[in-house]
Amino acid sequence: MSAVHSSLILAASCCLLLFSNAGAATLPAGFSETRVATGLASPTAMAVAPDGRIFVAEKGGTLRVVENNALLSQPFLTVSVNTAGERGLLGVAFDPDFQSNRFVYVYYTTAAAPVHNRVSRFTADPANPDMVQAGSERPILDLPALGSTVHNGGAIHFGNDGRLYVAVGENAVPANSQSLDTPLGKLLRINPNGSIPTDNPFYSQTTGVDRAIWARGLRNPYNFAVDSFNGRIHVNDVGQDAWEEVNAGVRGANYGWPQTEGPSPAGVSGVRYPIHAYQNAGSNCAIVGATFYRPQVFRFPRDYAGRYFFGDFCGGFIRMLTPPNYTSSAPFATGISSLVDIQAHHDGSLYYLARGGGDLFRVQSTVGSIVFQDDFETARGWMLTGGVNSATTGLWERGDPQPTWNAGMPLQLDNCQGSTNCLITGLAGPTNNSNDVDHGLTSIQSAPLALPDTDRAITLTFGLYFAHNANASSVDLFRVRVVGENGVAQTVWARPGSASNVSDTWATRTASLDAWAGQTIQIRIEALDDGSGSIIEAGVDNLAITVH
Repeated sequence: MSAVHSSLILAASCCLLLFSNAGAATLPAGFSETRVATGLASPTAMAVAPDGRIFVAEKGGTLRVVENNALLSQPFLTVSVNTAGERGLLGVAFDPDFQSNRFVYVYYTTAAAPVHNRVSRFTADPANPDMVQAGSERPILDLPALGSTVHNGGAIHFGNDGRLYVAVGENAVPANSQSLDTPLGKLLRINPNGSIPTDNPFYSQTTGVDRAIWARGLRNPYNFAVDSFNGRIHVNDVGQDAWEEVNAGVRGANYGWPQTEGPSPAGVSGVRYPIHAYQNAGSNCAIVGATFYRPQVFRFPRDYAGRYFFGDFCGGFIRMLTPPNYTSSAPFATGISSLVDIQAHHDGSLYYLARGGGDLFRVQSTVGSIVFQDDFETARGWMLTGGVNSATTGLWERGDPQPTWNAGMPLQLDNCQGSTNCLITGLAGPTNNSNDVDHGLTSIQSAPLALPDTDRAITLTFGLYFAHNANASSVDLFRVRVVGENGVAQTVWARPGSASNVSDTWATRTASLDAWAGQTIQIRIEALDDGSGSIIEAGVDNLAITVH
């Protein structure tokens, strides 16, 4: 796609944002979609947080939060950006240790001269993780001043090696892509603090920021993805006149631009050709969206494991490449209005971001059956676990919770997750230090549940909240365990406490029960207060076991 063609597409996307009513995509049999957010202003990218929230970058500099499939009104952060052409807020990533350090990284074009692209690290507010901590921005990578307004790249993701990878366009100067004297037209690799790893392939041949170069020969790598299972990287590169590319991310690779585009011309020495390419003639124009299907809990059919999803901005399709070779594509979805990103969620859903209409859609498999479900409105056989409850107060009960407060923040909520009754650690209020979990463990266990003997995915879904005061520690916890036929309790989901005041809201989480297929099990819910002076409150609702 030429620079002129790129600008025309950008203008078209602005019109789509103003006038399009994005409708449902056409999906394969056995899948459905739900629009979970709309009205996003020129969305550019998204990332799934370790806790399941989705952060969506808007071109104008705001980073929005989607929590429990609802768009929050207050942005997580707003940065001042230059929005000319393809510039703006273009990428977002979460630190691998986000649960403890709360670091969020963004790629954006600075508003102040000299205008350039930057990667900055921000910290989520400990009292309200849906908001950035004031004054926490730390720039970790400043790229050279820009000339053209196009070919910025902008995707950022952590590799399995703990390094931050940064995709950078050549800024409409093709010669930049091959030169080791500029980071433009490259895939960069840096440490989370912005320093440069000494084992980068060109470290000894370069100086300054150029030492971050990990691979070169790229034109406009708008999206890429990392396979969390094996560390494999796929880099999408937007072509000029003929081809869109999916490249295997390899240390020191040269992807050929501007000497090559797609598979043409063949046989150029030193070029690593794409593993897959498609022509951008007709309705296609720019490859976008990049994700491997490696969720924590499988909800798609098992043969989707490891598949790579990508799409086209103008073509409005999503296609898949299948392991191990990832060479031939198969269709997945069509009819999307200005697709810009695709992400697999931990819960097994697939999300896609459409600039036309500013919509976020969730795609789910509809092939499934419910084995067990409990909204706790009636007694279903849950009993305190014999011989293990050591807490002096706050033992699990089923009922309608009453609110408690600490340090101006809610601890025990005054509602369940959409119903009247739920499982709560001590129903009575309002004194927060007399009915919370104190000095030990509280544990409650389901009646025996028979799981089918199947090779399909078995998923446990549950709503929860977990709140505590600043006297808590990592020893305090909420957890879900499964007791199999061998009588051993195994943890399938857990959240530790921390030395901070943490209020909470109801959230839905999932865990895999595949290991217990064919067994009769019991689900065990536990909360632990192990610290002097700590206040622990927790709740569980809408628990279900589903086969997909």
